[in-house]
Amino acid sequence: MAWVNTAPPELVDTSNSHKQRRRRAVVTVLATLLTVATITIISLAFVQGSWWYAYGTDRDLDNKSRARVEAIRDEVDASGAAPKAVMWLNAALELDTHPSDVRTYLLAALEMLEAADDQKLAKAANELRAIIETIRQPYFERVIEITPYSVPTSE
Repeated sequence: MAWVNTAPPELVDTSNSHKQRRRRAVVTVLATLLTVATITIISLAFVQGSWWYAYGTDRDLDNKSRARVEAIRDEVDASGAAPKAVMWLNAALELDTHPSDVRTYLLAALEMLEAADDQKLAKAANELRAIIETIRQPYFERVIEITPYSVPTSE
């Protein structure tokens, strides 16, 4: 036999159901916040690795690096082993080229030099790899540039 509540609605104790509703609301809000935080962290990791974020963080070739790239281009051109690498190096040396495009062109030239499988060009490829690393600004330096205030020391 089932018990049926025959008391009028104003006399029924609803505090328990109110507590359950509040608890469900709190759990829903916390789950939503956790989901938003997770999506934000994943999105930030994606953004920092994406091309359009990196497009504005590359540096121009300085005079020393530009001279080294020209020397590498002349060395590769003289060897004749990788004519496509010379083409990419010429594109990277154009004056009005964006730094990210320069890095892309140098990476393409590096792939061509590595594909040539020539010992003389291996040295040029290593030097080109070092130049490419100077174009990409490290993440730590970007953080330092973003925070202009001085960090307190433990002295």
